[in-house]
Amino acid sequence: MSAVRRLEADGADELVERETELRLLSRLVGDLELGHGGSALVLGPAGSGRTALLDQVASLATERGLQVFTARGSATEAELPYGLLSQLLASIPELADVPWLHAALSDGTDVQVLHELLCQRLLESARRRPVLLVVDDLILADEQSEAWLAALQRRRGSDPVLLIAAHSGPQDADGDGADPLCLGGLPWENRHVVRLRPLSEAAVRRLVHAVPAPRPPVAEVYAATRGNPALLAEVLARSAAGQGPGAEITAITADVRRDTVLDLLARLPSDLAALVRTIAAIGTLDEAYLRPLAAPLGMPLNRALRVLADSGLIGTDPAEPMNPQVATWVLAATGAEERAGTRRRAAELGHRRAAPEEDVAGLLLGSQPVGEAWALETLHAAALRRREAGDHTEAARYYRRALAEPAPPGTSARLRLELETVEASSCPFTGGLRLARATRVSDGDDTVRTRLSAVDLMMQRGARDDALRELAVLSEAVADDRDRADLTALHWLAEGTGAGAVLLGIPALTDLDPASLTPEQTAAASWLATTACRDGRVARRLARRAADPSNEPMTLYSPRLALAITFTQTDDVLEALSVYEEVIADASAAGAGVPVALGLTGQAWIHLQRGRVQAAEEALAKATASGPPDGWPPTVTASLSTIAIAAGLTRGDLEAAQRAVDAAVDGGPLYSTPYLLFMRGLLELDLKRHRRALGLFQECGRRMNAIGWQNPGLVPWRSHVAIAAQALGDEHTAAAMISEEWRLAQDWGTRTAIGRTHLGAGVAVRSEDAVFRLTQAVNALQQSPARVLYVEAVLLLAAAQINRGQTSGVPRLLREAERLATAYQLAWATSRIADLGKRLSDRPRRSYRTASRRWRVLSPAATDLVRRVLANASNAELAEELGVSKRAVELRLTAIYRQLEVTGRAELRELFDALDKEL
Repeated sequence: MSAVRRLEADGADELVERETELRLLSRLVGDLELGHGGSALVLGPAGSGRTALLDQVASLATERGLQVFTARGSATEAELPYGLLSQLLASIPELADVPWLHAALSDGTDVQVLHELLCQRLLESARRRPVLLVVDDLILADEQSEAWLAALQRRRGSDPVLLIAAHSGPQDADGDGADPLCLGGLPWENRHVVRLRPLSEAAVRRLVHAVPAPRPPVAEVYAATRGNPALLAEVLARSAAGQGPGAEITAITADVRRDTVLDLLARLPSDLAALVRTIAAIGTLDEAYLRPLAAPLGMPLNRALRVLADSGLIGTDPAEPMNPQVATWVLAATGAEERAGTRRRAAELGHRRAAPEEDVAGLLLGSQPVGEAWALETLHAAALRRREAGDHTEAARYYRRALAEPAPPGTSARLRLELETVEASSCPFTGGLRLARATRVSDGDDTVRTRLSAVDLMMQRGARDDALRELAVLSEAVADDRDRADLTALHWLAEGTGAGAVLLGIPALTDLDPASLTPEQTAAASWLATTACRDGRVARRLARRAADPSNEPMTLYSPRLALAITFTQTDDVLEALSVYEEVIADASAAGAGVPVALGLTGQAWIHLQRGRVQAAEEALAKATASGPPDGWPPTVTASLSTIAIAAGLTRGDLEAAQRAVDAAVDGGPLYSTPYLLFMRGLLELDLKRHRRALGLFQECGRRMNAIGWQNPGLVPWRSHVAIAAQALGDEHTAAAMISEEWRLAQDWGTRTAIGRTHLGAGVAVRSEDAVFRLTQAVNALQQSPARVLYVEAVLLLAAAQINRGQTSGVPRLLREAERLATAYQLAWATSRIADLGKRLSDRPRRSYRTASRRWRVLSPAATDLVRRVLANASNAELAEELGVSKRAVELRLTAIYRQLEVTGRAELRELFDALDKEL
């Protein structure tokens, strides 16, 4: 557990608001000096400073000449026999001469004999010099070590042995009822209980005033952290590290808690981590429910629950088994299929056990379709109860989930009618429209094609669940082959994986022959290949087949928008612009504002890629003006905000980018969309606020993973996590992220993806390969439509070469960057070019002495090869002269270039210009 935040006072460390507890434990240490043993238990929730208090007491006992032996339980060793005891015994001198001890601990030697021997040796040591045993996280001790501690407590009598242990424990126990001191069967005589309470507001004020000004408001810090010392310490550290007093303390606190939870989850053994995810998914601590649902555990279930409660990941109150925020973070890190599958199994188990119907319905809300009548009946009954209670929003959720279950046409129509009626009453602005839809559903007057178009528009508004619900109903009515194909394409796009729905008669993408796909289905397939980061050539081939002019024109917007994004990701931006133009024209003629806005923002993104900021801003203005400012759905608002931030960053106008970020944050749920998180991270990176940038990029990545988008071309969050982590000194994370993005970029294979990954590596991985990485980035991006990225790569390569003293190619790079910066009006690039030019002109030229020294280190064979290179002999000519392959010549020259610290022939000639006559 994290240590209590400390104040520096008169040159000594002080545990804040732990004076009373420390005095009690110090008195016990003093009694131990006088030959009186005993025991004490330190109780406190995660982060309350238990470990810090134990460390202080152990240090005090050591200073007084007592023997101090320490151990700490851990989840990974909780089932390792004598694991905790081995820690305690490691430094006891009286056991150093027991050569069979290690074997005895592992081969099943008589337990009582072993315990008796170990107790005897320890007590003999204590009679010579008092012994303090300090055990942290006692709840995580293995059973064998607990048994030995119990035996020691029974045997110690009046011998000077003091045992101080710590764990979370029930904070409201009075010592008589559910006695925390009976944990593990330990008898505690002369016992003392030390309870660590949260820090008071006065203590929080002391800690806040101890940090350098400007300081965050004390009341806000106290309310956000609730006096938890470890949480308070980290919040103050992050606030002081650059986020400043203007930063939202509640947001910082949430970030700290989220990071802590995810870190704990990552460090747990896999069986315990799976149990945490199960509890988060089904929301219960009932062992009867958990036992059949949980994966095999390495320890008894009740013990596993105690371990998780001690870590703070779960609670002990059956009414709230897990903090709602913790559950949200855990579920966000859990795959959607795993969540839904767990809830389905829990719902089926609850139904068999005759659990309360409302509890079963709650589990069904987030589960996979069950396909049995009882599930539909349970969901319908729950919806009716919510409706009668006036909770229309919750009732609508149950109705929508009920519609995911297979049902007879009449039942489905009735459920839809009830749903539309509920939604009409909960939203007066669209009540008339929803009631009209309900009437049409019940009467069946709409044609299938019109209803497919309505679903198409729903998807563009981000109403994916509504779209899937409509498609489920439509699947019963579609008879025409073309309509069935369009329905299938929309379903693939809505559910995002192409898995189809067997119960609805919608095939999976993998079950169909690619040659038999319609243009809409092919467009959807190309998009799914893009999000999954399959071979970019496959996605391009599918996209071009979908866009073939000989095909019958597509009428739905969603497949065409997906097709345009696919073309953008495969670097076929002209084709993408053409598809967007068709969507804009058709949607404008039909009066459909959302497809128009999405098409314009898609074009704006391509313009920004190509360095055409003016065109991007014009497209953004058109998109903004094409609909009511307050009437856009989240999809359009997110796109507008993303383009506005990106335009500001591309121009180098950080104030404009910040205004766009602020507007997006004020918009509510857009604050959490992956694209906006990424754009906010880019701004924080430009402002050198690397820790905040890192958090935003990591959260962006978690959200991208949650929806199954792996392609770094969509959002290159991994390379930017690497850049931010490197700036914070975390080279391990930087290298891991670059490695993962490089693997995905190679899978995708486009110049932009590969070039961007090389660019990120050149910035994030500080090594001798930086120049090589940046050179590869320039080479890849030179033929890429991402012109702004190309300018950035050129400037970074020029700077890296100047830093390495490899300056022969820098003037050419600066000329290229200047040409593009002038053409695209990139003010930020112009200033950097001027700075690099000044650095280049200020560098001293290589001297005769340097060239001569490097010449002398070459071997005779290398000298001959260099002479031929300086005489303009080609690699092919050299290979023929030497009787080797051209590849062998390239490898020899590469080794020489590295030895001389040059990048190629041009720099080699510059180096030896001073020796030209001699050579």
